[in-house]
Amino acid sequence: MKDERIHSTLLALVGGYMLYSAYHLLENMRGGKDDMSPALFAVLIAAFALAGIAVLIYAWIIWRRRGK
Repeated sequence: MKDERIHSTLLALVGGYMLYSAYHLLENMRGGKDDMSPALFAVLIAAFALAGIAVLIYAWIIWRRRGK
């Protein structure tokens, strides 16, 4: 993208949504609202959380690099 501010902002929003999804899955697992196995919940929560953190770190790197 040509505008790094927009790119990093969109990536931060995506990363935040992935972390929110991981939290929502955790709440569903605790409440027993779905019929999935706890192991599958744990794998999905870990995947969403790690991917969200990675995207947020990448967005921060792009945002920081923009200033140089």
